[in-house]
Amino acid sequence: DTVDFGPVIEWKLTLLRRAYRNYRKKPSLCKKEFETFCSENAEWLDDYSLFRAIKDAQGGTLWTTWPAEFRLRDPKAIAEFKDTNASAIEEQKFYQFLFFRQWKNVKDYANKKGITIVGDIPIFVALDSADVWSMPELFYLDDQCQPTVVAGVPPDYFSATGQLWGNPQYDWAAMKKTGYAWW
Repeated sequence: DTVDFGPVIEWKLTLLRRAYRNYRKKPSLCKKEFETFCSENAEWLDDYSLFRAIKDAQGGTLWTTWPAEFRLRDPKAIAEFKDTNASAIEEQKFYQFLFFRQWKNVKDYANKKGITIVGDIPIFVALDSADVWSMPELFYLDDQCQPTVVAGVPPDYFSATGQLWGNPQYDWAAMKKTGYAWW
């Protein structure tokens, strides 16, 4: 009736780590496909994988609590981290590669059976996300990358005190300047 997700996550990570180790031993199995995936998705994949590798190196803590050189994306510290942690960053890319390949197989199978899968875009993103970390200028954050405006709802039928969700709010004026490229 219930699932203890902690052990499930660890079990899956163990399998993913093993898959990456096997890939490193015999990259020829899918090297070209992996390289193509990385190239075609570099716009988001590079920052996401860097974020995940730093997050792992920081013990999984919220990025807004990381040392300033990582939190504020100091170019020298980031370059140094990339140099000394290239394998950890590549491993994160590999995990995404596996996910997208498996997702495509599921989607293609469903489509062949006449099933259309409809996606959903959440209106808010989590504060502890690669998007907010890599593009803080698109959100209401202070100069230390702490949120200054967050999402919530006023009191209503479901909650007499309202709800404070904590999602950082978009800086729509900043997004407009980019032609809403993030979206």
